[in-house]
Amino acid sequence: MSDIQLIKDKIDIAEFIGEYVQLKKAGANWKGCCPFHSEKSASFMVHPEKQIWHCFGCSKGGDILSFLQEIEGIEFSEALKILADRAGVELTNYKPEINKNKKNRIYEINDMATNFFHRFLIEMPVSKDARDYLEKRGLSKKMMETFKVGFVPEQWKLLTDYLIKKGKGIDDMVSAGITIKKDNANISSGQGFYDRFRGRIMFPIWNIHGNVVGFTGRQLIDNKEAGGKYVNTPETIVFDKSRVLYGLNFARQEIRKNDLAVVVEGQMDVISCHQVEMINVVASSGTALTEDQIKLIKRYTKNIAFAFDSDEAGEKASKRGIGMAIKEGMNVKIIQIPEGKGKDADECIQKDKQVWFSAVKNANGVMEWYFSKVFGKYNSNDPKEKQLIATELLEEIIKIPYPVERDEYIKKLSDRAGISMDILKEEMQNIKNNTKTKIKFSVTTQKIQEKSKKIVPNKLQLTNTRFWSLLAKSPELYKIVEKLLKSDYFVNTEYVKLYEFINKEYNNTKVLSADSLRENFKDGLVVNLIDILVLKADRDFEGLSSIELKEEIEFLANQIKNEWNKFRREELNMQLKKAESIGDKEKANNIFAEIANL
Repeated sequence: MSDIQLIKDKIDIAEFIGEYVQLKKAGANWKGCCPFHSEKSASFMVHPEKQIWHCFGCSKGGDILSFLQEIEGIEFSEALKILADRAGVELTNYKPEINKNKKNRIYEINDMATNFFHRFLIEMPVSKDARDYLEKRGLSKKMMETFKVGFVPEQWKLLTDYLIKKGKGIDDMVSAGITIKKDNANISSGQGFYDRFRGRIMFPIWNIHGNVVGFTGRQLIDNKEAGGKYVNTPETIVFDKSRVLYGLNFARQEIRKNDLAVVVEGQMDVISCHQVEMINVVASSGTALTEDQIKLIKRYTKNIAFAFDSDEAGEKASKRGIGMAIKEGMNVKIIQIPEGKGKDADECIQKDKQVWFSAVKNANGVMEWYFSKVFGKYNSNDPKEKQLIATELLEEIIKIPYPVERDEYIKKLSDRAGISMDILKEEMQNIKNNTKTKIKFSVTTQKIQEKSKKIVPNKLQLTNTRFWSLLAKSPELYKIVEKLLKSDYFVNTEYVKLYEFINKEYNNTKVLSADSLRENFKDGLVVNLIDILVLKADRDFEGLSSIELKEEIEFLANQIKNEWNKFRREELNMQLKKAESIGDKEKANNIFAEIANL
């Protein structure tokens, strides 16, 4: 019997596909809506006896392997390994193909690193402070084992040297994001390479198939020189932070069983919840939920409850995720921890787990939470503040994809604020017509503009990333583009400090090197920015000659200049229209002059 047939016999195809698609029994088969195209009536069929699936709407079909490849966007060898591991089948016929796949090699390296970190935490005397810290945080040995929590001491090449001795390739370690390569590195000798994670408690991050795709390392002792409090694996071919949720591999079945996903911020929040047997909990790792993450959750439930840190930053990040979830048609609730009972799930559980259970059980619907928050912030008897109430709530109501539900909340706002339905609907239309300036209530325009932030176009963001990754790897190229650039181009990007540093260094010394850049550039807001950019450059510019690199850096600099000018021109045109509409001729002339000089 072949490897593939053995896997098919051991994995129930309907059960497996049912983890991605909500299926209902239809005779001897299973039926649901196709995950590969939009449809209102179910045309997707799974035939367990034939071990195949087929969609009568888009005509796609195949076996369990083709389904996994299609839905996860992965290669045959990666899908085969995932299914073989799930089935407990040791591959023979396809072993060479599995071994040569780079993703599989990185998974293996990450798995070995996980075990290395975990054993170091549990067994080594030097890890005592880390063990003591985790015990003080209330973490049980069982949870340490389940989540493979680890530790790595403050040593430069501990993990890298260990993996080299185990026969792992240095290039694969760099590609996995656990080893950093200096410009003068020598692969044959292993010189010029060092560990990304040092002196940190380590949390492995799994994908839903149980493969370790990356790590989060938390400083045991605060050390600003060693980077931020948390360091994450950079983006790799197996790790994209926006497409993974911490703990989902453990939580997905309980999420389906409870028909609810509880979303918290950090790894310790997840582990603490699991320790008190609340398993349907995942973490966004301190960032707003992305569309891909919401779609992951949507495989198992349409109900989501957010618990974010009580500070302003935590609330702001979560609001972006909430808006995304609402647009996706999710039923969203907000978990509110009582004042004084903890700032997050972990802290609340340590103080009184029953308070946490109650907070989850009594979570408010998101719109009820918005109404309570906004009406508590403003005085509805003051005409100006009434406008602010309408502005903030309409911006949230418009995100609701269902017209009947939307209409009910407009009625509620109308009744509570004493504003006619017609006026509210007119202002809602204004939001749709002008997403940049939001609602144009005359009495609140100035306040809203003060709060609003400029949005850098996606194309410019991508060009910036490509440009700075090339400069981080080969900063000597800066002399070619120095006169093409100015600080305005980077004001609203994460690279503004890097530009200021490079520009100052170049003007002072006329000499720039990658090692000097890495050692001297410090940016507390972006952890390991230089190393991350160099990794991107290694991927994007491999094989280019010195002449091609010079041409590329000049091309990218001109693109940044042109895109910024285009964006600035659009911004100024909007300001010009406004100045003309209110008759401010002096301001209009100044704006027109600036447009002409672009």
